[in-house]
Amino acid sequence: MIKLSKRLTSIALMVDDNARVVDIGCDHGLLDIYLYKNKKNIKIIASDVNDKALKNAIVNIKRAGLSDKITTIVSDGLDEIDTSDLNTIIISGMGAHTMAGILQNNFDKLKTIDTIILQSNNDIDFLREKLSNIGYYIEDEKLVKEKKFIYTIIKFKKGHKYYSKKELFFGPVLIKENDKLFREKVKLEINKLEVILSLIPKGHFFYKYKTKKKLKMCKDILKRA
Repeated sequence: MIKLSKRLTSIALMVDDNARVVDIGCDHGLLDIYLYKNKKNIKIIASDVNDKALKNAIVNIKRAGLSDKITTIVSDGLDEIDTSDLNTIIISGMGAHTMAGILQNNFDKLKTIDTIILQSNNDIDFLREKLSNIGYYIEDEKLVKEKKFIYTIIKFKKGHKYYSKKELFFGPVLIKENDKLFREKVKLEINKLEVILSLIPKGHFFYKYKTKKKLKMCKDILKRA
């Protein structure tokens, strides 16, 4: 029985039955094994950047008896992936700029992709904006706390929606839910922004202005009931 972390479990819950998935940067392959065993009629490609990175996934997939069910491919992002028979991309545990680069550099491979599930470790607002710009809207978002970290997981669907700066920064779904974990995350963001503000050198007026604006948005959203 595969036991996933809270973060990976939350990603798995966003994957639809009948999905045809590529998991970019699959790490140990545990998510892919879990998906195969828990989702109906699913196809999975587990991919990582080199043989060494993919080795653990191959071992775990073999141990689970799924070597003939889950395809493993060495690929730098989507470079070696044929997406013509796929409809879902999962990328987790990478920086937002790396994720955006993988998708933008392979834009022609997104024709059949109607679902993109991302969990980035930074610059979530940047990621929301970039995906919106290439033709995806936010269907769902989830915050997960594991140990001391709060992770943001976003499910994008093909289509267009307009988002305000506030929605891109906080997440349109998360703003509506406005739950305890969301408010905890906003408080952590306030602490981080205040430290950044105190370290901005004199003369960097635009950077200081942008930081103050984000800080105000955070404080304002905490005033909501």
